Amino acid sequence: MVDQAVAMAFGQSKSSNYVRIQANGSSIVQCGPNVETDPSSSNVNMLIALAEEMLQQKNVESVLFGGKRIAEQTNFEKLDWIAAELVLEHQRRSCRIAPTVAFKQVSPQNP
Repeated sequence: MVDQAVAMAFGQSKSSNYVRIQANGSSIVQCGPNVETDPSSSNVNMLIALAEEMLQQKNVESVLFGGKRIAEQTNFEKLDWIAAELVLEHQRRSCRIAPTVAFKQVSPQNP
């Protein structure tokens, strides 16, 4: 439902304005109930392995009213791309002399 709502909200530009990274969950079922609070080295190593597995999976994208499709990029490549886009946007904004501000004109109230 989230993918469909976002696809409707962003329309055709969602590929440049929205990135969703979601694991297929193949190994996540193996996690125990205390996986988030267990600081043991075996648990940390298991979480690192799960993260690496998720990053190597192909990114899955939703097509508005068309189901899902597997992208050419892995989750890692998609995250790397969005990080580069964020850096470029930060550079663009830091080069501006004045910040971008939108003013809303208020119409006078008629008595």
